[in-house]
Amino acid sequence: MLISFIIPAFNASGTIKRCLDSIYGLFVNQFDFEVIVIDDCSTDNTVEVAKDYALQHPSLVLLCQPENHRQGAARNRGVALAKGKYIVFVDSDDESSKGVICAVQLAEKNGADMVAMRYSKVGNDGKIDGEVSLPYNKMFTGKEMQTEFPFWGTAPWSYIYRKAFLDETNYPFAEDVLFEDSDFVNVHLFFAKRMMYCDECGYVMHYNAESTTHTISYKHLADYALLGTRMLHFYESLDNKNDKYAETILEGGSYNIMKALYKLPRLKSRTEVSAFYDRFDAFYDRKLLLGYRKPAYCWTHWTRNCLKHRELITMIMGIVIPLVKRS
Repeated sequence: MLISFIIPAFNASGTIKRCLDSIYGLFVNQFDFEVIVIDDCSTDNTVEVAKDYALQHPSLVLLCQPENHRQGAARNRGVALAKGKYIVFVDSDDESSKGVICAVQLAEKNGADMVAMRYSKVGNDGKIDGEVSLPYNKMFTGKEMQTEFPFWGTAPWSYIYRKAFLDETNYPFAEDVLFEDSDFVNVHLFFAKRMMYCDECGYVMHYNAESTTHTISYKHLADYALLGTRMLHFYESLDNKNDKYAETILEGGSYNIMKALYKLPRLKSRTEVSAFYDRFDAFYDRKLLLGYRKPAYCWTHWTRNCLKHRELITMIMGIVIPLVKRS
């Protein structure tokens, strides 16, 4: 089998048919690909919509998670069960476009680990906000791409992946958190030796300004900080820490933690600040971070104090947050 499309879904009954139509509209021979939909305990009729679709398309595989563990767990299960030579991640509210076939063809012809795809962004009003592309028409490494074009971003759906490469790297998505994907992409770019770029649109991202990734909550901030800890942990595991891209990972991880901590005054109450610490501490020992090497411009006194003194910072936020609300 050539391609496995992996779609995590949670309460996606309003968009998943559009997503599936976009894939099956690519005119790919159905024996050459599979579509794996992983439902993460939806409370609407997402499962029923997917089952109805599967009746007409035997290449669609529907998996139902026994418990909700968010997109990371769903994608990990899809990758583990995928039979395709290449993996394509698609969010249930987005669409695939014909450039994905071009990307697979490039990977086949050149033995690429990953292929980046041009993609377009569509706003809530249905209008295209723009297309994002790269000035690349050569073979390159993941480090070269991320060093030269850091603006490209870290969405897993903007690439296709050779499944054997994912298996070799053995770095799964984080589970049970909001931000499960940036470190996944960064790590795979670090190890990718052969990459290509497809300058034909392969993905349509439907942008929602009110989505969970654009709101402020204790979960949002804690999980953003946890993303930073994963990036720092990966940096610490590297033998060559002087590599230029390794430095980028160090800076990115440190910045994520600092940014999350500087937004604590934007939470609703002292109780939410305490909930932030509860969530962070459930996943990671904050004090371990104090021993890591960090860029000085990111690792401020505020950052260190937030990591070291939970009770003190929570008390201070109890005074500061009402003042911020009044201003």
